[in-house]
Amino acid sequence: MCRRRKPQILMREGAFVYDNLKKSRLTEFDIMAAARRRGYFNIADVDTAVLEKDGSISILPKAIKRPLEPRDFNFAPVREGMSYVVYQGGRLDYARLASLGFTEKTLADFLSQRGYRIADLNIIVISESGRIEVF
Repeated sequence: MCRRRKPQILMREGAFVYDNLKKSRLTEFDIMAAARRRGYFNIADVDTAVLEKDGSISILPKAIKRPLEPRDFNFAPVREGMSYVVYQGGRLDYARLASLGFTEKTLADFLSQRGYRIADLNIIVISESGRIEVF
């Protein structure tokens, strides 16, 4: 692939731009190969292909084929933050538990509601957002 001073549109709205393909010395097969590398095995799934300055081909799939994201569901993911071990080997880390906004009682109550007893667990991990995982 040749290097260009500015990006070239090789495919627009699902149609090949043959003038730019010719100028870039590329073929439809080059775009199809780039699409396959991105996981699009049907050229009909590609909306736009761009020959970048570095010689690579960027692929933009048709809207119906792009991966779904939380914003598609009008949903904003909550930051979980770091997770910390608060219980391991029969020992509860009271300072860490308090720093995460829990007491031994609030943790025991939470676990009890889910059918767990602290003494029956090996490890308890709590994230900064309050997510509790038990092992």
